[in-house]
Amino acid sequence: MNARLDHPGIGQSIDDDGRLAASYLFMCAMAAGIAMIGLLCNSASVIIGAMLVSPLMGPIVRLGLGIGTLSFTRVWCSLGTLACGMTVALVVSVVIVAVSPLKVATPEILARTNPNIFDMVAATLSGLAGGYAMIRNRGGTIVGVAIATALMPPMAVVGFGVATGQFAFARGALLLFTTNLAAIALSVTLVCTFYGFGGAATRKAVAWQFAVGALVLLPLALPLSTALADIARQTRTVNTVRAAMTTALGNQQMRILDLKLDNTGATPLLDVTFAVQAFTREEDERLRRALAPALAAGTVMRFQPVIVADPLGTEGGRSSLGSAVVGTVVASASVAEDPTAGDIVRHFPLPLLDSHVDAAKRSIELVVSPSARVSLATLRQMEATLADGAPDWRVGIIPSPRPLPPILFARGSAALGNSQMGTLADLAWAMRHWGSSSVLVEGRASSDGHGPVDLAQARAEAVRGWLEQQGFMVTLGASYPLPDQQRREDAEGVDAFRSVFVHVTDAQAPDAPPHDP
Repeated sequence: MNARLDHPGIGQSIDDDGRLAASYLFMCAMAAGIAMIGLLCNSASVIIGAMLVSPLMGPIVRLGLGIGTLSFTRVWCSLGTLACGMTVALVVSVVIVAVSPLKVATPEILARTNPNIFDMVAATLSGLAGGYAMIRNRGGTIVGVAIATALMPPMAVVGFGVATGQFAFARGALLLFTTNLAAIALSVTLVCTFYGFGGAATRKAVAWQFAVGALVLLPLALPLSTALADIARQTRTVNTVRAAMTTALGNQQMRILDLKLDNTGATPLLDVTFAVQAFTREEDERLRRALAPALAAGTVMRFQPVIVADPLGTEGGRSSLGSAVVGTVVASASVAEDPTAGDIVRHFPLPLLDSHVDAAKRSIELVVSPSARVSLATLRQMEATLADGAPDWRVGIIPSPRPLPPILFARGSAALGNSQMGTLADLAWAMRHWGSSSVLVEGRASSDGHGPVDLAQARAEAVRGWLEQQGFMVTLGASYPLPDQQRREDAEGVDAFRSVFVHVTDAQAPDAPPHDP
């Protein structure tokens, strides 16, 4: 089998693919730019484009061949090529983040900051496939290998972490990139050795190659294995917390909307958002007592209740392609008679939890399903567009129960500008649709030393003044510093701490009439 291979020709082809050239650096820059834009916009399709054009696979395969043939010239040349490519990618990523108004860590960014042992396994399998593809002249599969290992996006996340000063992100992404690089290179080494590259002398050095592999991979495998164990442990704890909350609040309807457990810092943090009909101080204390045995000692518990009339209603929903609508439609016969109302309900582009059409009052109410991941600003704009298209009808789009988005402020500022006013208008629109009139306003500030000490209080007071002008009853609060804030800023970014959070503290009664849009 090995005799039929053109070893010199294959080696030359791998050397050519992994050589440092202007075209290689150009492609590194382009791939880094595409990846960074996709990460900032949270677009998986754009990120896949970066994986497709990333040229880093060539020098990594050459590195594996160099180790397999004990060619130190190949090893050093490929390492130099990789270093140049990574430097270009890092610089491009940092520049894009520096000039971009988007500096919030998206889910696509966060997904690449906490690798585990499965990432090493995937990279190893990809390296075996890549080495086989190169040696057996099946280069078309290299595209799939590049996608699977995702070499460029982790390097772009390193640039994001450096540009924003969130070095915990940079460390995690660099670990992922290093894992992929080492696992692919050493897997290619195994394939090269199997196919007889370097002759009999190299095959006698297999023990040495395994020693090098163990020396490189073991230090990487230890933190990755620990990360996987932490994920498994956290999953078990989350399930226990869900069961404890259901039991503790069993006297009323309740549904957990979001649950996060962070055990990475010195102080563990439990952050729970849940829909509930009411949430008193006594229930808060009872819930804390119920959860304490399930959590590590000293865990900080943070509850974010979303007060709604029907918490369990958020579990329902329907497909946007389906025809069934949960709930009742008032004067449903008139829907068929009036094409405007019927068209609005049938052709609404988002999944609905419920809908109401009242021909006598000329009103249409669309209750959006929680499965529709759409911002309040988008829903508000959709409502305005539908109302403009049906002037004879009162159209209302009711958002599903959710935590309200924070009002973000500039560094050191408590002023309400256009951005803050727009967010507040969206919040007020949603709360009126929910029939809410009482809120708790929680001001925050980052710990980077910009602005006065009472900045969190000043921000909360500015938001309270605006909401009170709109007719809401506001309870004021400020949280600075939050428990373990410095660690949380490193993990979540500082933007979330230059903000004001608004929490609904009441809800429309179940039998109350719908609020006019």
